[in-house]
Amino acid sequence: MFKAWRSPAFRVQALAVLVAAFAMTAMLILRDTVDQRFNQRTAVALGADLILEGTRFPEPEQRQLLAEAEGTRHTESVTFSSVLINDETFLLASIRAVSAGFPLYGEIRISDGRFADPYAVNHGPEPGHVWIAGTGLDRLGLQTGEFITLGERSLLIDKVIVQEPDQQAGFYSMNPRALIHLDDLPDTGVLGEGSRYRHSLLVAADDAPRQRLEDRLTPGLRPDQELETLANTELRSRGPVEQLFLWSQLAVMLVVLLCAAAIYLTSNHRARHQQTLCAVMKTVGARQTTIVRRLLGGDALALLIPTLIGIGLASALGIYLIALMGGGMAFPVSAPLLGLIGPVLLWLGFAAPTLWAHLGLPATALLQQRDSQPGRQRWTLLIALLTPIPLAALMSGSLASLWPLLLLTFAIAVGLPLLLWPLVSLLDRASSRIPLAARLALRRLSRRKATTLPLLAALVVSLAVLSMSIQTGRQLLNDWRSTLPENAPNYFVINLFDQDLAPFNDWLAQHNSDSQPLYPVVRARLTSVNGEPVREAVTKEEDRGDRALNRDLSLTEADALPDSNVLLEGRWIERPGEVTVESKLAESLGLKLGDQLTFTGAATPIEAEIVGLRDVDWESFAPNFYFMFSPGTLDAQSRTWITSFYLATEKSKELGSLVQEFPQISLLDVNAILATLEEIVAQASRAAFFVGLLLMLAALLVLAAALLASADQMRKDNHLLVVIGARQNLLRRTAALQALFLIGGAALLANLIHVAALFPLGQKLFDGELPLSLWLLLPWGVAGLLVLTARLAPPLRPAARGGKA
Repeated sequence: MFKAWRSPAFRVQALAVLVAAFAMTAMLILRDTVDQRFNQRTAVALGADLILEGTRFPEPEQRQLLAEAEGTRHTESVTFSSVLINDETFLLASIRAVSAGFPLYGEIRISDGRFADPYAVNHGPEPGHVWIAGTGLDRLGLQTGEFITLGERSLLIDKVIVQEPDQQAGFYSMNPRALIHLDDLPDTGVLGEGSRYRHSLLVAADDAPRQRLEDRLTPGLRPDQELETLANTELRSRGPVEQLFLWSQLAVMLVVLLCAAAIYLTSNHRARHQQTLCAVMKTVGARQTTIVRRLLGGDALALLIPTLIGIGLASALGIYLIALMGGGMAFPVSAPLLGLIGPVLLWLGFAAPTLWAHLGLPATALLQQRDSQPGRQRWTLLIALLTPIPLAALMSGSLASLWPLLLLTFAIAVGLPLLLWPLVSLLDRASSRIPLAARLALRRLSRRKATTLPLLAALVVSLAVLSMSIQTGRQLLNDWRSTLPENAPNYFVINLFDQDLAPFNDWLAQHNSDSQPLYPVVRARLTSVNGEPVREAVTKEEDRGDRALNRDLSLTEADALPDSNVLLEGRWIERPGEVTVESKLAESLGLKLGDQLTFTGAATPIEAEIVGLRDVDWESFAPNFYFMFSPGTLDAQSRTWITSFYLATEKSKELGSLVQEFPQISLLDVNAILATLEEIVAQASRAAFFVGLLLMLAALLVLAAALLASADQMRKDNHLLVVIGARQNLLRRTAALQALFLIGGAALLANLIHVAALFPLGQKLFDGELPLSLWLLLPWGVAGLLVLTARLAPPLRPAARGGKA
């Protein structure tokens, strides 16, 4: 087993196996750990693992099923809108009545006063008490320790709500929030027959009891009820997490494919090293099974060491990652086992068939250093092409995300040799009039197509993969960072009036605050398209469009396209009576350029023609809208204003003067969201750095394997040139030009593949666009370094016949 380590080819294979084992195991651990963490965060965002929601209280049978369910905890809440009263002041608020045990997950952040330091608690208000959001206190003119009336019940304002763990309301539907105890709800008398409210039964449970409870509750659901769980919630598709994970899978799969290429390129070299020993064993009458066990089994057993080292390093990294995330997650014990299967598949698919083909040759052919028969070589190539399929299934659990990569790999492996064959032949015919060193370099490449074309294809793949992956990772991080610019808005202001605009801007200037543009907001509902009632005119009522038809929309007007918007079709609004529409909403409603829209609000109807469709970055920290009208279109409507601004954390106490000057505004604090996204970007940066190192190492392995695979033949060529009188300088120049033609051609083709791959990558990761960058020059940098190395290195000396096993 230890004799195998004397072979340079085996050492390259061992390093490739180690890198692949580490990358695959780490990716599997990361996938499971991130999924656990995401489930935890999603449970906090939902407030439960399972929620039974309805417009009425649940049936007694449903409560009985919940009481009988083992391994669960539960609580309930009732959400409704009602008026809070302080003398002659009335405030429409979103009230939530919660029972004991709320919240099941996460914590409620509260403070003892409007701008006092917040702290976290894991319970709701006591009976007789109410907790109110700070904006509600501002508009009511009250402080903690005073009383407020809800219906027929007087409640003591005990705390100020800073943040609820499951608060998911949008900016425009967020009334000031209030929490009361569920036992106080009957005494208020605010809910009766026909009242509009939402009841939620919230359940905390592990996967198995949650699934059993879901299966038992589903058949008895009323038409107004629905079950929301961790598996079906819309929260799972939000944010950049999906893009980050998809890119990580793609990058690690590329690392594995590069390691596979290195193993495949060195397999012939390793097989030639074993030919002499195999011939001797056959000459003395050894059975084929004995030869296979001695040679193939020895290699497999020796490769077990780097495989276990890679798995061990990845497991240690996984344990550190779990500790870094705060613990509370189980280590995925299946990941090391699956990480062991991956390198086994690599070796069986990319090395073992070549070794087996050489071992099947007669003893005389082995002693003469012959290659295996062409038919067997085709079978080994076919096995190598099919091996990435189970590897991709192992990595992702599905081929849906990675099939474009597999298809591209197959096309390159099969198509590149076919395309390059006539090109190499043409260069050979055109080389008769060029200098001797260049002619010799071209002849070496063109006269041995069976060696040159696989080497060239492997170099093209490795260089293209390296430049594409590094650019994709950096571009993904840059895009996320662009959504979090320095001094990104951390406060939103709603309900400014026309007369407030000048003093509000004065307040921002006094406090050195960076502000986004001010936008007027008009509430109205889309009622007709091209003169037809909207229900008849709309042909595609997908979820987004259906929500837009069943509620008032926030309309605005602007004289310039916002930075967070991109015009996809048509033009920008120029004169009154024109509107641009968010593109996905337009698609779901079946709207197109030239359609006439009618909106009905509190004042006169609003009519406008669609002149443009916009792509909107909803994750930007700026006000965004489905419909944006030209200035002057909304002049006849009653309107308020919305904007966002940045205020340094140390100046947050100065917000008190803002709400005192403008008591009617709603002030929304998004600092917590900003902190979460900044944490994601920081973690993504570290992950991209380590993945980039793995990609660089894997690409270098491919290059080393390519040079090793051609080393024996170069030694023979140099020996022949020396015999006929060639000098050392000619050998160096020939080697440098051979490297230039081979690696320079690979760099050029890698650039072409990189540019072609930008389109599917852009669609998958970057919403249809991935710009060109200077990373396209990376293959040329690698090529220049290798050519310089070949020029300075001493010529290879002739090798002895045979070899050590």
